[in-house]
Amino acid sequence: MKRIFFLVPLVAVVSLASCAAPPTAGSPVGGSKGDPVYIDSADLLIMESYPVQVSLHILGNLPTPCHEFRSEVGQPDDQQRIRVSAWSESDLATICAQVLQTLDESVSIPMDGASDGTYSVWLNGEKVGEFSYPG
Repeated sequence: MKRIFFLVPLVAVVSLASCAAPPTAGSPVGGSKGDPVYIDSADLLIMESYPVQVSLHILGNLPTPCHEFRSEVGQPDDQQRIRVSAWSESDLATICAQVLQTLDESVSIPMDGASDGTYSVWLNGEKVGEFSYPG
């Protein structure tokens, strides 16, 4: 009977150890890139200044408090569309509470050297709005 008692915990440990997936080639070890940003709203803010200053105000959530907001603003294309990408990154080695973290960010849209015209701003593939430059 004692052998069964000692054997059961050993079997449980072996079973749990076999559930862990081994790392695959090319998987990130130190951090992850391209995690989501849950966007509730996005608005264009046009400052009445010279030259005109434009920013994109984003409200939403990050997947956890350990995630950091990241963004990239592209140059206007031939149809005067400005594409903004937003994502989050985290360190996979960090233990973190699995709760959403409130997001309130402003992303500057540089217009240096842009020609006059009407521009549209797209955030992660969805149109946010339009504005006239220089104003």
